Amino acid sequence: MFRANSLRFTIFSFLFISACLSSSFAQQRFSAGPRVGLNLSTFGMDAKGYTLRPGVTAGAFLMYSSLNHFGISGDLIYSQMGAKYADPANNQANSFKQRINYLEVPIALRYFLTLSGNFRPNVFFGPSFGFKLNAKRTNLIENGIARPDFDNSAAYRSMDLGLIAGFQLNFKGLGERQRFLIDARYRYGLSDITLNDNQNVNNSTITLTLGYGFGVGREHPSRYRK
Repeated sequence: MFRANSLRFTIFSFLFISACLSSSFAQQRFSAGPRVGLNLSTFGMDAKGYTLRPGVTAGAFLMYSSLNHFGISGDLIYSQMGAKYADPANNQANSFKQRINYLEVPIALRYFLTLSGNFRPNVFFGPSFGFKLNAKRTNLIENGIARPDFDNSAAYRSMDLGLIAGFQLNFKGLGERQRFLIDARYRYGLSDITLNDNQNVNNSTITLTLGYGFGVGREHPSRYRK
């Protein structure tokens, strides 16, 4: 119930922000498109012996860019998080790989470093809502003996709240009002992702993505453009 209500609330918030921007700034600049990239994630807080594990992230974004320095964006992405574990005392005897897959909804406030032109780099920060899809433990070795992979979704909480911060480079695309986007961000999990009362564990993720943006709706030329 909590997961369903949280998911509905986040999607409603995303659509509400988009609708408000559309009505209030209908003659400003919107863009939307796909993004795909790489996650490098691990566990933090009380978790010991964990290292980075690569994963895939892919989805779509909607971005509003004002005629000054400010903007806002929202993403809807599939995001693979998790970590690799090796026993610090003997990494051959006990080790495994943990994967947790999320439907992630980051909402970022952006500050553009230039007012116009074909290159508009920006920095951003904001909240990120992660909704667990499933979790799996693989490559499990216990006391030197290989064990079968298994689903352990029940060991993790349904929702993970995090903060993101990063920067994005925008380059002119192949057509009018189209841009290539290179995005680098760090996500720090604010929530304890496990149901284990004896320890607190959070997600820590570095993400690099490549996106492609298409202009949406009417665009007015910047008043700063000469």
